[in-house]
Amino acid sequence: MNRAAIPVLACAIVLSTLAVSHAGTGMLQSMKGQKVAVVVYSLNKTAQAYSTNALARLESILEDNEVTVLDRKKADSLKDVCSGLEDPGAFITAEQFMQVSDKFDIKGLCAIYLTVDAVPGLADYFTATANADIRFISEETAKAQSLTTTPMGVPGRPPSDGLTEKSAGLNAVQRAVDDACEKLGMAISDPATPRSMNITLQGPVPAPGVPGERKAPENDAQLAKMAQTANQTWRGEKITCTAVAPAGAMSAVAGYIIDTVSLSGPGSRLYGSKVHLLDTESKREINSFECHPVERNTKQERGTKQVLDCMFIKNWRYLAAVTGNKIILWDTERGQKQYEMQLEAPIDEAVLNYARTAEGGFLTVKVSRKKTLAYRIIRQQ
Repeated sequence: MNRAAIPVLACAIVLSTLAVSHAGTGMLQSMKGQKVAVVVYSLNKTAQAYSTNALARLESILEDNEVTVLDRKKADSLKDVCSGLEDPGAFITAEQFMQVSDKFDIKGLCAIYLTVDAVPGLADYFTATANADIRFISEETAKAQSLTTTPMGVPGRPPSDGLTEKSAGLNAVQRAVDDACEKLGMAISDPATPRSMNITLQGPVPAPGVPGERKAPENDAQLAKMAQTANQTWRGEKITCTAVAPAGAMSAVAGYIIDTVSLSGPGSRLYGSKVHLLDTESKREINSFECHPVERNTKQERGTKQVLDCMFIKNWRYLAAVTGNKIILWDTERGQKQYEMQLEAPIDEAVLNYARTAEGGFLTVKVSRKKTLAYRIIRQQ
């Protein structure tokens, strides 16, 4: 798996075909009104359950684009005739392809090499990855060339979730095939869209008996330089903690904001906090999430507005933060707040951790040597 090789549904597709992008349209035009054979090879056990789905998806798209598809039974028998095709890296000579094209009366051959993996998500849903290597050989050249699509499960390419392992994997496979066909210039009449589950926190609940790996909040000065922090005469922002996603694709920088604009005297300052979301590779800020608006502290307000700790939960997709008086959870891919709750009592320090037990996933907040708050991660109904 790629940088999202974590318990989150990702879908990547690597496509080897006759041409790239604009040249793919030329391939499609040459195939209109012609007959092609489509075959699927499952490269792992899980993929066997989706081979028919991948085949049906590609057949449907080809037919929508006026390309005739060879009967499935004949396409299956083609596998025996065209030996070596089951190997995605095998070299198919022009002579071999011409023999097959003559025997089955086809003008092109499309083979899908499918790999699918699925794992439980953060709550009671599933997340999976799918890789589809597609080779297309036409009678015109009898050669296969390469095109690589953007993998899913990375920032900007959201993963697919599902209530069942089958539904999660199916959505991923459909999106992968759609993406490949679109880059070949094919029209997709009903493109598959990513399915996502919303999660929330339930608690506080009794802490699970699983210790977390994190022992203290992080504070990386190099990450802080990438964030677009407030740096005016009247408004400053102090970095209080940082976090890096497990696969390293993204990072977070938490800032405590103090504003003195047009105010004077003790107690007249405004305070707030936010978390800056960074693309670690490009070293730039891509989003920011407000924890506390910049405003005057009230007499009723308890606990600091500073972010005491922040962390990514298992991967880059979910980000949690805790301030002196509340805990917040975001879906970074969709830029949405998933959960926010005021703490029962103010805290001065915190260390966030994620724990997984037979009962599910938990977000924990260690607030002192003897006290840990715990919240069960559940799927929103």
